[in-house]
Amino acid sequence: MTIIDFVKQRIQNIIELKKQRHFTPGVLLGSYAIVILAGIMSIWSFILLGKIDNPFFNGLLPVASLFLPFYVAMIVIFVGKEIIWCHMMMFAQMDKLFKWMIDRYSLNYYKKHKKDPPLLDKFSKIQYKLFGRFFKLPPKTQKRIKILGIAGWIAYMVISKTSSSWNGIL
Repeated sequence: MTIIDFVKQRIQNIIELKKQRHFTPGVLLGSYAIVILAGIMSIWSFILLGKIDNPFFNGLLPVASLFLPFYVAMIVIFVGKEIIWCHMMMFAQMDKLFKWMIDRYSLNYYKKHKKDPPLLDKFSKIQYKLFGRFFKLPPKTQKRIKILGIAGWIAYMVISKTSSSWNGIL
């Protein structure tokens, strides 16, 4: 197996996760975690390379801003699926607990008042105000908006961390 096949397989494994319900928030939060981890790794490597007096490592100083994107790529390739899956499971657990709380509240309210709780109506109105226009769009447009949002979020995180993390060091 070549390196390119390995990278393609790892990326395909990440894309296969999109069949699950909490993929979008998992990718958003997972990408944030990946960028933070890459930032920490790049700062640590920069500190370590700064302590070593070696002409080769001193030659890396002009390209130090490329450490973060390199680490992001390496983390995505080697443990990206696991990080995204972990965040997806966190959202799934929060969803499960929130549904359990709503069901408990609804049952107790119904037993006491013999009618549906007004809180559920308020939730549905807020949900419609927030997401109603999005769900009226065609599925292709919804998919494009999601992909552009995720790509924009990841690009923003990488660019903001790259520009801010090296300002104090260089």
